[in-house]
Amino acid sequence: LVCNALMNDLNHPNEYVRGSMLRFLCKVNDEEILGPLVPSIKACLEHRHPYVRKNAALSIFHAHKLHGETLIPDGPELI
Repeated sequence: LVCNALMNDLNHPNEYVRGSMLRFLCKVNDEEILGPLVPSIKACLEHRHPYVRKNAALSIFHAHKLHGETLIPDGPELI
């Protein structure tokens, strides 16, 4: 249920809602919450708005720093 609400904000049409959710995900330490959201975070890397792309890169950086290769094995290549 929680992941569903986070996923909705990651796919929201407003770029500032997406960006703020990506900033929030930088603070989340739970791998079970971040795991299902990784494809949406990766999709935000190719968003048209630079605010979303920047925050998606930060989110991937923090997730890779916390969980290493288990969560995002291709993290360094994505950034």
